[in-house]
Amino acid sequence: MLAIVFLGFASSYFLRGVTLSHQPSVLVHAHGLVFSSWMVLGVVQPALVATGELRLHRRLGLAGALIAGAMVVLGVLTTFGTLARGLALPPALGSPASFLIGNLIELLFFGAFVALAVYRRNDRIVHKRAMLIANAALLPPALFRMAFPVVEHPALTFPVMVQHPALIGLVPLAAIAALCVFDLATRRRVFVVTVIGGALLCAMGPLSDAVTATTLAQRLAAWAQPPS
Repeated sequence: MLAIVFLGFASSYFLRGVTLSHQPSVLVHAHGLVFSSWMVLGVVQPALVATGELRLHRRLGLAGALIAGAMVVLGVLTTFGTLARGLALPPALGSPASFLIGNLIELLFFGAFVALAVYRRNDRIVHKRAMLIANAALLPPALFRMAFPVVEHPALTFPVMVQHPALIGLVPLAAIAALCVFDLATRRRVFVVTVIGGALLCAMGPLSDAVTATTLAQRLAAWAQPPS
């Protein structure tokens, strides 16, 4: 997952340069820094458990909860900030309302499953799976940039994603499917948290479309944009 996020945002952020002259605002830097910290933490935390460093894992877990909260807040602010700057959105993103609602629903999904993981932190089965499901919700924005690059870079092209944009939605679901296969092979059952997470992940697209079509969503998107 870390590799997908890095590659997806490489041309538009990570390898573009991290000076303010290369990015629209300080908010974008804060957004990128916090999201990157979360993904790195997602690698470090399981490694600490595997090596028996449970005390440090728990301490970093507190920091992780704060980072996750900041991610949701900064994600919302960055989404509204993008619309407020009046930037032309890639056609594949659809309307401004679709962009806005899609991002908000993804952030809500992520925040809900991180909150569940924190609440059930003493239940290893639920905790681990809730974290994986939360991270799966972060993949579509990175996958979208691989399929529809914001900044063209000859060394960062992904023909498979360009030719098959449906993978934007299928890859996160594949991660959940892999978790189901793993649980069936090792524990001979699929856990409720995984089933619920997978079902909600499947429902995100239709739910986003339904909410986008409402008058409230259209008005909210219009309010967020600069006067024409």
